[in-house]
Amino acid sequence: MGEGLAPAASHKWFGDRPAMSEVLELFDTVQTVRPPTPEPPQIQAPAEPQVAVYMRVSTEDQRTDLQRSELMAQAKFRGWEPIIYEDQGISGANFDRPALNRLLADADAGRVKVIMAWKLDRIGRSTQHLAGIINRLLKADVGLVVPSQGIDTSAGSMNPASKLQLNVLAAVAEFERDLIRERTKAGMKVAMDKGIHCGRPSVVRGEKREFAKALLANHPEIGIRELARHLGINPGTALRLKNKLLPLLGNQSEVQQVHGFIPTQVKDQNIYVQ
Repeated sequence: MGEGLAPAASHKWFGDRPAMSEVLELFDTVQTVRPPTPEPPQIQAPAEPQVAVYMRVSTEDQRTDLQRSELMAQAKFRGWEPIIYEDQGISGANFDRPALNRLLADADAGRVKVIMAWKLDRIGRSTQHLAGIINRLLKADVGLVVPSQGIDTSAGSMNPASKLQLNVLAAVAEFERDLIRERTKAGMKVAMDKGIHCGRPSVVRGEKREFAKALLANHPEIGIRELARHLGINPGTALRLKNKLLPLLGNQSEVQQVHGFIPTQVKDQNIYVQ
């Protein structure tokens, strides 16, 4: 009897137990849920600053080649690709300059973070004007690089020492400008006293100018419009010509002797007496 019960018990114990193949298959079908592996943080290289190069010349005859070559070489050395802002034929004393206005507007809007210039007087010659620009750049956190004068605030905000240096250099630039203007005026005065024409070529030249001298020598009281009508020029030119010639003219006899003719009739027609 004991032998008959043993197989039954053994069958009951192992009958509900899964086979090994079923266990292995179960492990194969179970998907293990694991948390996603975090990606390593990406280290972004610092963005290159938006660099602007500002150039200016005072007259149309001047060129910005020297400024351009030196500034572009400095920008290339630093790895910058600057945007060019150029004012052609505009004096530094003029506060309203198209390219400078665009540059400052872009700096205020954050489109420019560094400004390069050949010298401070290219940006502004007046201490007051340059100080206003510096304060504007400070407010916009824009650096200023002037390689020829050792100014570089591109690394960060402008410190008091840099600001002092900028103001001192601006005052020196304004002083030099005043000296140049005074020397130019003195030289022009000496040349004009010697009878040398200064400035743009006059529209009244040759025989017309000789006639104007003789006319003013004999009729210094002639009106501007009448003088303009006789010379065929506009009243503004006639006024400048009269103011320029009258102080240079001597007495009437000297004029007749030098020029050899004088107009005897003014209002109706010009009759020359040799």
